[in-house]
Amino acid sequence: MSSAEEFDEFYVQSRRRLLLQAFALTGDLGAARSAVRDAYVAARHHWAKVGRLAEPENWVRPRAWATAQRRHGARPWHKEKGLSEEQTAVLDALQKLTDGERKALLLTHLAAVPMADIAREIGVTRERAEQFLQSATAATALSLDIDSTAIRTALAGLEPAVSGTRLPRAPVIRRSGLRRRRVHAVGASVVLVLVTIGAGAFVAQDPAHEVVPSGVQQRAIVPRTMLLEAAAVRPLAPSQRWTTVHTGDNTEGDGINSLCQSARFADEQGLGTWVRKFRSQGKPVRRLTETVEISASTGAARRAYDTTMGWFAGCDAARLQLLNAYAVKGVGNRAELLHLRIPGEGHRSYLVGLARTGRLTVSTLVETRDGPAPHPRTVMRTLAAGVANLCESEAADRCVQDPQVAPVLPPPSGEGPGMLAVADLPPLPQVKAAWVGTDPRRARGAVAATTCDRTDFARAGAIKPRTRTFLMPTSKLPARFGMTQTVGRFPTAQKARTFVDGIEHDMRVCADKNLASRVTASLHQPRAWRGSEYGLWRLENQVNQQQGTVGFWMGVARVGPYVTQVTFTPVRRADVDQQTFRALVTRARDRLYELSSPEARP
Repeated sequence: MSSAEEFDEFYVQSRRRLLLQAFALTGDLGAARSAVRDAYVAARHHWAKVGRLAEPENWVRPRAWATAQRRHGARPWHKEKGLSEEQTAVLDALQKLTDGERKALLLTHLAAVPMADIAREIGVTRERAEQFLQSATAATALSLDIDSTAIRTALAGLEPAVSGTRLPRAPVIRRSGLRRRRVHAVGASVVLVLVTIGAGAFVAQDPAHEVVPSGVQQRAIVPRTMLLEAAAVRPLAPSQRWTTVHTGDNTEGDGINSLCQSARFADEQGLGTWVRKFRSQGKPVRRLTETVEISASTGAARRAYDTTMGWFAGCDAARLQLLNAYAVKGVGNRAELLHLRIPGEGHRSYLVGLARTGRLTVSTLVETRDGPAPHPRTVMRTLAAGVANLCESEAADRCVQDPQVAPVLPPPSGEGPGMLAVADLPPLPQVKAAWVGTDPRRARGAVAATTCDRTDFARAGAIKPRTRTFLMPTSKLPARFGMTQTVGRFPTAQKARTFVDGIEHDMRVCADKNLASRVTASLHQPRAWRGSEYGLWRLENQVNQQQGTVGFWMGVARVGPYVTQVTFTPVRRADVDQQTFRALVTRARDRLYELSSPEARP
């Protein structure tokens, strides 16, 4: 069989399968169709290599998926028409997952890829890939109200939506692949000419082909010499020797360079990317990754900044917790720091510095294992040094002037305005499983109340209160374990204050009214930070003589007219102390500022 015949057979047998996968990934049939077409054109271009692979589909699929996501990202408002209610529900459930979760689920059910290969394709460890699949399975089953065993059938229900889509015939793809080879043969020389005479930023290609960022153009805008050097990162650990271990444009391998990163590029249509990695010698182990993304416009750079921040602010890695956030002034157009950690054996801390100057998005991620994390001011200076190096670039705008760092409220997580995020929740010492949160929904009844307060937000006058529940579905903990949060806005701050006072009164007199209940810890701060208030209580309920007591933590917080209630039902090996729960309640309070007017935000 000739190579042309082999390619045609491969294309005809696999194209519908990849179209379904790309559609499920994006919910955008147009983007999926063009991406699948272009991925096969690229495969024909490289068929001498791709055709020798044991599974050529494993080469085509990642390219089709990445291109589909990039093109759908250019029109995020697009909604596919003509879908059934069931198909729309499936796509909605998939879009609520993180990028890693969605890919793990689709690779398992629509591509039948082994777990080890899934981990490599997503660019994470096998353990992390398994966590992605577990959390995606739980969230999708919950969203669709089906058993987890029915997910494969639900995904297959999308097939009729793509069955009528016309794809190019094999000879058309083959001819496009040959044209692509010819274009690429002369592309480098054309780019050099254009850069030399300043004729423009892009090289024109056949519309059927993917536009690939030019390495020449990237180096012209940000030369390698503008990246950090080992001497600049030494202050992060002055007693240790730092070495540069890698520098590249992030086009090789999986493109995932840090925990929480969910895509190769924050700006899929950017002009280029630099990644430089450093490592310290000795103990504790410290690593630093500097990333510079070059966008085509300031607006695209703003979106890349927000995307990168969202990776970390909304991270749902098992046991990872967002501790603090900091605003950075005097570095670029905008800059922030986040401090995250994964406690326990092999303790890891992460300080993420992020800045934007003009069309450049810069991040410095400092990871420390089994040792103290650098001070935020030191990380800020490293970030500032990275931005200062870029000041001479034509794509840069504001440089560095008297950098300052100060604590601020955590950035929005993307999981629901005003509500706790997975990264806000405390890791439990004896449980390695990840927290999973349900989607916020309308609160009906006393969803977060205890036997003492019986709080009902809607009945008390809150306007469209919302609630969500957090569980650890892979932990094998008892069914009663979990956490519930309710958030509501009252017509006035006074009515919200009266509502909180009622909860505090109910908890104070609970033991007198209910002999089976006992409040073992309480704290009420009626005049807390910036006019807010919060309280928390530990409640022990006597079930019977045989089972003993069942414990609850309950907290409430108010910011202006907004109130939140958090109830945690622990079990023996999955509990927290008062200090930890207090930190959670104050974080729930801080999230309420996302709902306040700009003037109310600190």
